[in-house]
Amino acid sequence: MTKRSRKKNPEENPQGLGVEPPVLGLPECPAPQEAPDNREVAGSLQAENLVLRDQLGSVVATAASNERIWRHFAEIERILFRTRDLEVLVEELLREIRSRFQPDQVVLLLCHPDILERFFPDRTADSSLVAEGAWNTPWPLERARRLFGESPRPLSMVPETVEAILEILPPGAECARSGVLIPLCIHDILFGGLFLGSRDPQRYQPEDATDLLEQLAVKVAICMENCLTYERLKDFAIEDRLTGLLSFFQIHTLLEREFRKAFRTGTPLSVLIIDPVFVHEAQGHLDIGARVLRHVAQLLSDMLPEGDSFLGRYGGDEFLLVLPNVQEEEAREVVPYLAQAIRKKPFRHENTAILIQALISVGSLGDHMKRSQDLLDSALSELCNLKMSGRDPSRAPDQIAS
Repeated sequence: MTKRSRKKNPEENPQGLGVEPPVLGLPECPAPQEAPDNREVAGSLQAENLVLRDQLGSVVATAASNERIWRHFAEIERILFRTRDLEVLVEELLREIRSRFQPDQVVLLLCHPDILERFFPDRTADSSLVAEGAWNTPWPLERARRLFGESPRPLSMVPETVEAILEILPPGAECARSGVLIPLCIHDILFGGLFLGSRDPQRYQPEDATDLLEQLAVKVAICMENCLTYERLKDFAIEDRLTGLLSFFQIHTLLEREFRKAFRTGTPLSVLIIDPVFVHEAQGHLDIGARVLRHVAQLLSDMLPEGDSFLGRYGGDEFLLVLPNVQEEEAREVVPYLAQAIRKKPFRHENTAILIQALISVGSLGDHMKRSQDLLDSALSELCNLKMSGRDPSRAPDQIAS
């Protein structure tokens, strides 16, 4: 019988006798290192803390500085929006910018024609000193547009613009070594520019941000537009554009006020409606009627004492004269005087004298009247009768009385 060889079972040799142990390939353990010095770690952390503290201090200082700047801008905005008088606005604006931001020069340049003609009619090309280092200067519009270009942007004192910017400094101003010129522009309307200059060449640099100054300039332009709009509205609300007298609305407002006062106190009140009548044969002059009305308005203004009466344009060719504290008899005594004065001073146009006849009616406060319109209706009724009868208004008062 053949003997079979039997494989050895590792379990039969638990001690591993005669068998080599397997190689595991484990990494070698690193050599032990010395622990870091606690003093070096503490010193490094302290240095980092000092750097962070300096950075935090810089951030806090910048925030505080920005807060002061915003407060300055808020104060300036209060000045801008609390006044409708442009002259006052200009003076206070320049003083505030000069005192709060401490530029060596601050110049407000105005180039809008309506602004200059309406608020500064007596100004020449000379600058006006508002405060130390602060000037208000008229500026030719063409020059401003040429300097700013089609899309106005802030201009710094770089070689391309330094000559033009230095020219805007008024006589007596110290030479600026750096500066920025901000356009005052809104709705594509250029009102002028605001220049801030300094003797320090590093204060205003071309790469500096000008966002806050641009916002301030826009608000200044808005306030200028508001002042100009307010003045124009006053013209329409108070002054008649053709004659320069009180407007229809304003003379009615004054009549209503005087009527309530007379009704409450029992004092007299009278009105005169003056209707100039004239005929002209001037050809090619469509505004000749307007010129005659302005002529009559000027005659009446010169004859009437200021403060004792109110004269306004009633409508069309008619004028309304309000006479507080005047009885009907006194009012009728004035009628022939006014009519004759107007007739004696015709309007002269070229080689022609245009004769003017004035129909004048009277209305006086009566016990039956409850509204100011009742007073007007009384005078209008009499004027209608005068036109229908063809009476001469320069006759004696007793002949005109209705």
